[in-house]
Amino acid sequence: MNTYDLPVFMSYGEGLFENLASELSKNWSHLNSKKLLLLSSDNLLQKFNKEIRKIKSDLPNIEIFNIKESSFEHSIEVARYVHSNDIDIVLGFGGGVVLDTSKHAAFVSKVNYVAIPTTLSNDGLASPVAVLYSQDRRKKSFGSKIPDGIIIDIDIIASAPEIFLQAGIGDTLSNYTSLYDWKLSCTMNGAKINDFAYMLSETAFNLLLYSHDKSLKSKQCLKMVAQSLVLSGLAMEIAGNSLPCSGSEHLFCHAVDELYDLNIPHGILVALGSIVACRLQCRNYNKLIDYLKEFNISINPLKLGITREIFINAWINAPNTRTDRYTVLNEIILSESMFGEIYDNLLEIC
Repeated sequence: MNTYDLPVFMSYGEGLFENLASELSKNWSHLNSKKLLLLSSDNLLQKFNKEIRKIKSDLPNIEIFNIKESSFEHSIEVARYVHSNDIDIVLGFGGGVVLDTSKHAAFVSKVNYVAIPTTLSNDGLASPVAVLYSQDRRKKSFGSKIPDGIIIDIDIIASAPEIFLQAGIGDTLSNYTSLYDWKLSCTMNGAKINDFAYMLSETAFNLLLYSHDKSLKSKQCLKMVAQSLVLSGLAMEIAGNSLPCSGSEHLFCHAVDELYDLNIPHGILVALGSIVACRLQCRNYNKLIDYLKEFNISINPLKLGITREIFINAWINAPNTRTDRYTVLNEIILSESMFGEIYDNLLEIC
């Protein structure tokens, strides 16, 4: 039987970051005797300078470390610092770059980790996977740990650019097609679906799909986005892999990232991939299109900077990005004409 970890706590509310000491004290006794390291980026440290000053006043045993880049080497450098300085708790305050570096550094140095996201752009905030650049400057997924605690300050999340929230919603959309691919792969290799992980991933998607509140300015909607992303992360932890939330749509995203430098938010790219994957799975994708439109999310490939040639080439090469993954792409003949037709159709409906 697989073993897995779950977060010890999750806090959601207003003004939580400024009152970080209070939030941590609820879950760690003798906090003043523990050494803490807050990892963030230079722009966030400047933007939230007032809150940082209060935190340092409340927690004199905290150090601040500026994350310079999202690379495996830098993560190991941070882990070395954590180990050498007897840090007890690593706190990641930021977006994907900061959180992925923080969680991997905490995993390597075997210390507690608390995620404090500043955006809700993808399910990485609660997943056991860290996406970091390798030596060849390509993004690679590294095994990591889920947070021991998650603190979501709704005031900070609400102040993030809307595109990041749309990306988080798009990332949740991918659960719909990844679950299909997961079932397909289990059929081919004789493995058994983890029903608990499947349920969490499906719930994460349905929570937003069937919500009546689809205003990104609504705090209730933001709460549901946060819950959906956390549920997706937990689904991966329980399954022991990323299959509940990563299928053919993510292979397309990996191919784009590896072959081109387009700087498209991950969640937006996998949302586009999900529409295509849904079509390849011979399923009705109209409700997915309507879902994205309700959140004003455009997946028109041309508007995203994805030309016909890039689109076709990425899908043709998608299976090569994770050769150990069996998805719907292994079930069909991948042709330039087929993906060219899909591309043209997307320009019409999106």
